[in-house]
Amino acid sequence: MSIFNKLIFGGLLGLPLLAAPAQAQKAPKEPPTLLGYWQTRQIGFSVTAATPDSVRNKLDDPDIADLNRAMFTGEAQLLVEFRADSSYQFTITRAGKRLRTETGTYSLAHGHLQASSPASPDGSSFHDQQVQKLTRRGLVLVFPAGPELPGASEEVEYHRVGPYPPTAEK
Repeated sequence: MSIFNKLIFGGLLGLPLLAAPAQAQKAPKEPPTLLGYWQTRQIGFSVTAATPDSVRNKLDDPDIADLNRAMFTGEAQLLVEFRADSSYQFTITRAGKRLRTETGTYSLAHGHLQASSPASPDGSSFHDQQVQKLTRRGLVLVFPAGPELPGASEEVEYHRVGPYPPTAEK
């Protein structure tokens, strides 16, 4: 190959590199936060291998199954708003009727959610829960199912509703 051919061939190989626009570096994404509105998608349970069959049998709860069905069909909505001022509001609506409204405060440290709702007779629905998953669009909270179900954990899956990041309140 002559020198002329090498220059032409080398120039053609380099042409796409020159034609490609320089890409601007993207700013790093902020880690996802709890802030905003979350709607419950489903409620489930997990167990360890050591969980006895007597406890596993109790996990087949018809009330939870009915609630999951109602959420799937849109008949029931469990909605929580986590606000920037560390307050939250949780509402449960079923068949168009508001069944529960809970307000309180929360904090999140090292994946552990603490919450307080002094006005609620049974305390906060979000107290002492682990954040198993937190993305821009999804949240999974896990907590022990209770002393009557040793070795079982309840898992509540939420999906974000509304804009992300949340818009500033007016």
